[in-house]
Amino acid sequence: MGIIKGKIQRGLGESKNTVHEQMPFFRKCFPEVGGCKEGTINILLEKPLVILTPDFASQPLPWHPAFKVVKGGEVFKFVRVSLTVEGCKPVKAWIYKAQFSPYHDNPFYIEVLAPDIGFSGEPSCSIEILSRCSEGFVVVDDSERPAG
Repeated sequence: MGIIKGKIQRGLGESKNTVHEQMPFFRKCFPEVGGCKEGTINILLEKPLVILTPDFASQPLPWHPAFKVVKGGEVFKFVRVSLTVEGCKPVKAWIYKAQFSPYHDNPFYIEVLAPDIGFSGEPSCSIEILSRCSEGFVVVDDSERPAG
């Protein structure tokens, strides 16, 4: 288990609509998130988080009509966490990694699905990853590369 501190950020507000459309698919393939608020909590992390093996990954879900025609669907990955928002009790929550999210490749920014917590503004928070995880750095040194 690992704990990462962060700060809740205001999002664009789009996830209220998209998660509302996605939730019927989630309730079928990953019912654990069925009781979550329809929208995400956006968190800027103090340390980077790279998810190599999620707790659950969906098949491509055709949640939007465009995906039925163009890409066959979008893959969603979930990681079980405990989310503690400043001034609130910890809640069971899930990191939500949408394949086509603009935040997908930013290791300092996560979106979280959770029940209604009842906070306002942009409070500090922490996530505790409930799965086995490791902390560390990867350093690539160009000086060791062979010429050519």
